[in-house]
Amino acid sequence: MDRTWVFETQDAGSTPAKGTMKTTELLPVYIELLPEQIEEGKVYISKKYGVAIHLCACGCGEKTIMDFKPNWKDGWTLIENPDGTVSFSPSVGNFAGQNPYHAHYFIVNNKIIWC
Repeated sequence: MDRTWVFETQDAGSTPAKGTMKTTELLPVYIELLPEQIEEGKVYISKKYGVAIHLCACGCGEKTIMDFKPNWKDGWTLIENPDGTVSFSPSVGNFAGQNPYHAHYFIVNNKIIWC
């Protein structure tokens, strides 16, 4: 797992809380039911139920749940690439925590691309 240390205060935009580490990559783990414990650096994907979950890439520890098509009409599009990587469209925005919009990023070929 590739991660970058970030030492900044939390403010507008995609800045995590002081002393947390941004995740730069999410590895896909295919499951049927969502696990109770979520590991950093992994995105758990249940194709059966059309949902994926990962810990927010900013390092705050919040669970980020994404419902995807075709199970959910207005959900994300899950793209499974031939090389085993995944992408989601559109972007992911985390609205939890002290700053309600503290993380905004794309997941492209397992990589976190910050907005």
